[in-house]
Amino acid sequence: MKLFKLNVTGNMEEFNINYTASSNFIDYKDCGYAGSEQEKYSLFLEDLSKNGGPQPVNIKVKMTTQTTDRALSKNEVLSIKEVNDFIKRLGR
Repeated sequence: MKLFKLNVTGNMEEFNINYTASSNFIDYKDCGYAGSEQEKYSLFLEDLSKNGGPQPVNIKVKMTTQTTDRALSKNEVLSIKEVNDFIKRLGR
């Protein structure tokens, strides 16, 4: 079971998501996803679906439009298939 923490930077059009995971609540390591933001997000969804625990996904947002910490449920994140829709959801 993995706990996921995401760091989102940039703006609504040009953004970067850094994916980290931990199995012990303490040591978060980079997930090592490669490719475009959509490809990395798709790999993250696969990993979350197979290895994610029941805990929410922690998200630190440091974008030009907002700076906030969020937690979204695993099911809500899995329901968002497009990375641009995920970014829009963070903007609410």
